[in-house]
Amino acid sequence: MRTDREGQQAEQGELLMAGSTAAKAESVHTEARTSDVEVLARTDSDVGQQYELARTKVRKRRFAEALAALEELKMADPFHVKGHLLRAQTLQALGRMTESRSLFEEILSQYPDYSEAYREYGCFLLSEGAPEAAQAHLLKGLTLNPQDAFAHALLAEVYALTGRKEQAFLHLEIASRFRTEEIRYFEVYARVLSRLEELTEEVHFLKEAVFTHADNRIAKAHFKKAMRAQRREKKGLPVFMRFLRVRS
Repeated sequence: MRTDREGQQAEQGELLMAGSTAAKAESVHTEARTSDVEVLARTDSDVGQQYELARTKVRKRRFAEALAALEELKMADPFHVKGHLLRAQTLQALGRMTESRSLFEEILSQYPDYSEAYREYGCFLLSEGAPEAAQAHLLKGLTLNPQDAFAHALLAEVYALTGRKEQAFLHLEIASRFRTEEIRYFEVYARVLSRLEELTEEVHFLKEAVFTHADNRIAKAHFKKAMRAQRREKKGLPVFMRFLRVRS
């Protein structure tokens, strides 16, 4: 039989072995967890890069290549809502309106709290000559995100097109309070300003507000370009054009 001392030594040895085994197991599990985190981070990075690639293709108007990139993105992440939305916009740019409309509606069905989808579908409907339907979607999007400058500008265009110029001016004024680098915003803003020709002083104030909130030269240059385009279309309104003159 073992003495008490021998028993204690044996017990200590077993505890040391167990501790070593547990430490090794914990080390393995920790390495596995670290590996999983690294894989997830790498996957997220790849998805982000694929999305940015698609956006670049769209900006360069290489729409077929953009769709190919978006298809790869969909396979990597079927729930990438921004990718789905960009695909709907790309289909619209290609003139595939039925497919674009169907995808917009599918996105809104699956992501009913995604304000940007309501804004972009409202933009689509406005381009299709359906201002009332566009208004409903833009208002829904603004309920979810009241600080969406582009949505306010689009809603202002709806009101301007339907003869509600006071409401159009109101939403232009609200839009001017928020910053955005969305180039289309400046195009829409210039178009709506050109429809408010009798509000000369107010238009001048809003023009200055837009310049104050444009953070980069590209946005300001684009707004100048859009305003010049509107001036060319409104040559018969010299007083209005004097107030719209953009300072260099």
